Amino acid sequence: MRIAYFHCFAGISGDMTLGALVDAGLDWELLQADLAKLPLSGYQLQREKVIKKGISGTKVQVLTEEGHVHRHLRDVREIINSSTLPEVVKEKSIQVFTRLAEAEAKIHQTSVDQIHFHEVGAMDAIIDIVGSVIGLWRLEIEEVYASPVHIGTGFTKCAHGTIPVPAPATLELLQGVPIYSKDIEKELVTPTGAAIITTYCQDFGNMPPMRADTTGYGAGEHDLVIPNLLRVTIGGKLDQVGSDGHIRYGGKGDVRQGDALMMEANIDDMNPEFYDYLINKFLKAGAMDVFLRKIQMKKNRPAIVLSLLIHTHQLETFYQQIFSETTSIGVRVYPVTKYMLPYEIKTLQTKLGQAKVKVARYQDSLRNVAPEYEDCRRLAEEQQIPLKEVYDMIKYEAYQRLEAKSYLETKK
Repeated sequence: MRIAYFHCFAGISGDMTLGALVDAGLDWELLQADLAKLPLSGYQLQREKVIKKGISGTKVQVLTEEGHVHRHLRDVREIINSSTLPEVVKEKSIQVFTRLAEAEAKIHQTSVDQIHFHEVGAMDAIIDIVGSVIGLWRLEIEEVYASPVHIGTGFTKCAHGTIPVPAPATLELLQGVPIYSKDIEKELVTPTGAAIITTYCQDFGNMPPMRADTTGYGAGEHDLVIPNLLRVTIGGKLDQVGSDGHIRYGGKGDVRQGDALMMEANIDDMNPEFYDYLINKFLKAGAMDVFLRKIQMKKNRPAIVLSLLIHTHQLETFYQQIFSETTSIGVRVYPVTKYMLPYEIKTLQTKLGQAKVKVARYQDSLRNVAPEYEDCRRLAEEQQIPLKEVYDMIKYEAYQRLEAKSYLETKK
C-alpha cells in the first residue's frame, strides 16, 4: 500500500501541500494539464526552488489578477463539477471545500449554503486545494498520515479584521487533532491546509512503519527561526518493524491494529429512501464504514440502527451530519479497536483490460483477492459481458498470477 506521511513541524497550508507533492515527484506538466481542466482562466502557476534554513524545498505560487471574489460553496462546486477532471478528484475536492464551509458556518452561526468564502474562495485557494487532490491522486496515495500540527501563535489579518492565530475556522477544522505551539508568532496553519490534512488523514502521530521511497519539501512564504517547510515522505506501508529494522511476519504482526470510534443512531421515523443517499454521503465524507441493522424498539416499533465507523478526529463532523441529515436526536459513540489484514491495491492488465484488485495477505500468504467493482462494471459495459462473469474472470486471473508469483518468490 502506498502511503504519505506529512511532517507538520512548521504547520501546513494549501500551497505548502502542493509544493511538497511537486518536490516529491508530482509531474509538473501533468499537474498543469489537469488544472487546465477547471473552467478557470487568468492565472499562472509558478514553481521555484528555495532554501529555508539550509534545506531545499519547492515554492508553488498561483499568480492571478483576480480581485476579492467572494464565492459560495455552490459556486466552488459548480466550478469543480463542470471540469473534466476524474470523478474521484472532483468528489475529494468538494469534500475538502465542504469541510471548510461547515467550519466557517459554525464560527459565523449561519448555514453551509449561506456562508461565503473570502480568502479560501479565491482562485489561488481553489488551485491549491484541487491541485493537492490531483497530486495525491497522481502519486497513487492510498492512505495519508501526519504528525501533530504546529499551529503558531499571535494574530493575523483577514477579511474580517485582525484575528487570533490559529484562525477560528482553522481551529474548528483541527478539533480532535493533536496540535501544539512553540512561540512562533506567525500563522503556521491556514484553513486550506487544515481542511486538506483533516479530510485525508487516517491518523495523527508518529510515522507508521514504511519503506521511504521519496521525500519532498513544500516551502512557506515567511522566513522563520525554524525551516518554514512542510515535509512529505511517500512510500510503501509495512506491517511491523522490529528493533533490528527487519519486517516481522507471523502471528499478530500480520494484522493491523488501530483505534477508531463507532457512532450509532436508532432511527424509526425516517423515509427509508434516504438511506442510500446517506450511506454515500458519509462514505464520501471519510467514514471507514457505514452499515444498517434492523431492530425492534420500545412499543415493538421496527427501526434501523445507522452505524458509522470513523476516525477519532472525525467525531464532531459526523455527529453534526447525522443530526443535520437524519431524524435522529441522539447518537451513541464508543471506542473500538479495529484489526485488519494488510492489503494493497494492484493494477493488473487482464484479458478483458486493465483492472484494480485488492490483495490481502496473512502470515505472508495470499488470503483474499477482490476485484474493484467500478473497474468490473466499466469492463462489463465495454465488453458487453455480464458483470458477474467479468468479476469471476478477473479474480481467477489475479489468483493465478499472484499465486504463481508467491510460489516463485519462495523458491528463490
